[in-house]
Amino acid sequence: MYAHNAYRKNVQTAWTRVDMLLALYDSTIQCLDDGIDLLNRGDLVSYPAVQIKVTERILYLVDGINVESGSVASNIHDLCVFCIGQIATPTVESWVSAREVMATLREGFQAIREEAIQLEATGAIPPLSMSSTQTIVHA
Repeated sequence: MYAHNAYRKNVQTAWTRVDMLLALYDSTIQCLDDGIDLLNRGDLVSYPAVQIKVTERILYLVDGINVESGSVASNIHDLCVFCIGQIATPTVESWVSAREVMATLREGFQAIREEAIQLEATGAIPPLSMSSTQTIVHA
């Protein structure tokens, strides 16, 4: 095989939209877990920093939702707004509630991952732009 033939291979090296979305959900859930741990220990000094991290991540999710695209998108938007309200209260119960919602949404996107990758590969879903991935990577 010649070296120049390597460029002809169809190898996906960039993130797909759904993979980036799953990573963002994973990061959000991890931050929620961190906040739950802090609340369980009664560490309200470190709490605001974690609350800000979770809020930022949920706002990244909200920013990517086109609520005009249908009821599913609108419902996901509403659930994200609900989670922001939950983490405004420094109780384990409210944070666990937000975590459960985020985990359920993540499971839903995981379930359609393969289909979403195919839709992106065929152009039905536009590929990620480089600026989108940089926002998440640096967050």
